[in-house]
Amino acid sequence: MNRKDNTLEGIGAFTVIILAIFTLVISPALSFMFAYIGGCILKFFVGDVLVNGLNIIFNTTRFTKPMIPVICATIATIGKYFKTTVDMSRHKGQ
Repeated sequence: MNRKDNTLEGIGAFTVIILAIFTLVISPALSFMFAYIGGCILKFFVGDVLVNGLNIIFNTTRFTKPMIPVICATIATIGKYFKTTVDMSRHKGQ
């Protein structure tokens, strides 16, 4: 192996490490941030109705309007790990 091959291997290893960090740390943080912004928008437009519905469904008075962005962000971040995709092109012949 020459010096150029060692440099390319080092760049490849560095890239894999950076992608792993992005996947494990930055991606969930971005998901949380965007869902929090979505929760703020939801709170502004339908906050009272949403809170009343949650309190009725769970038979409690615990949910309040300021909690909506954090709840949305938390559910979106957790839900991201349980997301699955189905390739329908594989099922066309059945």
